[in-house]
Amino acid sequence: MNPTKRLAMLALFAAWLALPVTATVAGAPTVETGLVELKDSKIEYFSRGEGEPIVLLPGGTLKVGYLDGLAEALAKAGHRVVGINFRGSGKSTGPSDGVTLQTMADDVAGVIKALNLGPVNVAGNDFGNRVARMLAASHPELTRSVILLAAGGKIQPAPPAAKALGIIFNPASTDADILAVFPFLVSNPADSERLWKLFKPSLDPGAAAIEKAAAESTPLDAWWAPPGETKYLIVQGAEDQIAPPENGEQLQKELGDRATLVNVPGAAHLLPLEQPDEAASRIVDFLRELDR
Repeated sequence: MNPTKRLAMLALFAAWLALPVTATVAGAPTVETGLVELKDSKIEYFSRGEGEPIVLLPGGTLKVGYLDGLAEALAKAGHRVVGINFRGSGKSTGPSDGVTLQTMADDVAGVIKALNLGPVNVAGNDFGNRVARMLAASHPELTRSVILLAAGGKIQPAPPAAKALGIIFNPASTDADILAVFPFLVSNPADSERLWKLFKPSLDPGAAAIEKAAAESTPLDAWWAPPGETKYLIVQGAEDQIAPPENGEQLQKELGDRATLVNVPGAAHLLPLEQPDEAASRIVDFLRELDR
C-alpha cells in the first residue's frame, strides 16, 4: 500500500474512533431531560416513551430516579412517562417561603402545559400522591386520572415504622444504620441491601425543608379526597407499614365509584421499586378500563 493510501486509511480510522458512542439497552426508551422555567421556579423533568402521558411524582426528600424501573415499564407499555423533581430536589429550584401543596401542584401544572401534554394521568408515590391529589383539586382540566402509589395521610405509621423513617432520611445515618431498619419499607428483608442501593442515589435532603413546610401549611381536607369527576386508582402494598393500607380503604369509601382500590399481596411501601412491573401492570389495566 502506498504511503498516501495508508495515511488516508489511518485518518478514517482515527475519525471513527472519535465518533460519540451512545450506550443503549435493548428496548429501553431514550430519556429526554430538561428544565421548565416558570414564574418563580425551574422544574426538572425526565421524559421517555410515546403515547398517552403519565406524570410521575416522587416521595418526600427524593428525586424521581428511584421510579425509573416503573417509568421504563410504563413507557414500554405504550405511554409517554414524564418524571418530575419537586422544587428543591435535583436541579429543580424555587423559593421556599410560603410554599404549600398548591404551589407544588402549580409547578407540576406548569410542566404539563410547557410540554403540551394535555390532560395527564398523574401518578404520585408517598408525598407525591398528596401533590397529585392537589393537582386534581385545582387543575381538573389537566388531570385525566390520579394514580396513588401508597395513599397515606390519615392513618399514621406505628411508632417503630415512623422511627425507621427518621433514621433512613437522616443524612447522618450510616448504611448499616439504614439497613437495620430498611425492612420496614420492603416486603422481603433479605432484599433490603439490593433495594437500598437502588434507593440511595435518589435521596435529596435539600428538599426536606420545602416539602415539610408545604405539607404542614396545607390542611388535610384540601387534598385528601378532592371533589369532582376525576377517576382514581389506589395501588398499595398489603404489607405497607409506612402508609398503612387502611388509608387506601378509607379513601376508596370516600371517593366511592370514582376510585379503584388494589391491595398487592407480598408488597410493602416501596412497591414501585420492589415490583415495578407489577405496579405498571396494575396502572396499564386501569387506564385501559378508562378508555372503554
